[in-house]
Amino acid sequence: MTRNTHDTFTKDWLQELLSDFGTVEIEAQIAGEVRTIDVVFYPSQPSPTDLQAIGLLGRIVQFPCSIEAFHNAVPEWEVRNCTHKLFQLENELIRRTKQKRSNLADTDLPFLWIITPTFSRNLQKQLRAEENQQWGQGIYFRCPADRTAIIAIHQLPKAQDTLWLRLLGRGTIQREAVNELLALPINHPYRQDTIRHLAILQINLQVRQNRTQKLKEVIMNLSPAYEQWLAETLAIGEARGEARGEARGEARGEARGETQARRSIARKLLQEGATMDFVSRVTGLAAAEIETLIETQSD
Repeated sequence: MTRNTHDTFTKDWLQELLSDFGTVEIEAQIAGEVRTIDVVFYPSQPSPTDLQAIGLLGRIVQFPCSIEAFHNAVPEWEVRNCTHKLFQLENELIRRTKQKRSNLADTDLPFLWIITPTFSRNLQKQLRAEENQQWGQGIYFRCPADRTAIIAIHQLPKAQDTLWLRLLGRGTIQREAVNELLALPINHPYRQDTIRHLAILQINLQVRQNRTQKLKEVIMNLSPAYEQWLAETLAIGEARGEARGEARGEARGEARGETQARRSIARKLLQEGATMDFVSRVTGLAAAEIETLIETQSD
């Protein structure tokens, strides 16, 4: 998986997931040279009570924060870079507050959370990052003045509380997290949207050429989420078609509903840049019908 593809998934998913709890800024620009932070989040006041639905991630976003997520192990220079961007963001917030002649409490300043798939002991020592008993295994805090913590996904306990962060992991950790997501109750408020984002990520990776072995592994990890999303989308279309058929007395309502669902999926795939051949294999639609959908989208 390339850095850009992973970034896009992480930002889009967190933007939708966290929008219920406060204000989310994606690629927030900071003063000075053009630099961006992956995600900046300001919680609603008072903080929503259903933050528990997203476990540890919900605990993280109880207060203003910036989130920088890495698909590969974060190097030391990137930690420094993220910290520097946090200080620039703080300076910008302080400047705006002074212009409004108001006060900015310490709790109003964002806290930096760096998410990395692995975090070596050597780097832990170099950064003087230590675990905090109140937060548990796999979460390392730097000195209080830095307002920075590093989440080592590979060290997080395997529990529903950490599920939403382990989805950003790699290899077996990500595969197990995807399976745990699919096993959640169908009425979980964030299950379906997360499955949809993972399915879109899988589609984006599937259409890439010159896949590396690591990329193929990620595609395999995400395949169950894609298949579940496809099955549920088709089921919804069939149900709607059947309902229309009953209302109108049409015997072919179910078939029409499935066709509509497949067209809907095809449109989403095309919007994500999938090739006609790939769309045809996934949806079973004929090339001529896909061409019609392309023409309709371009109009």
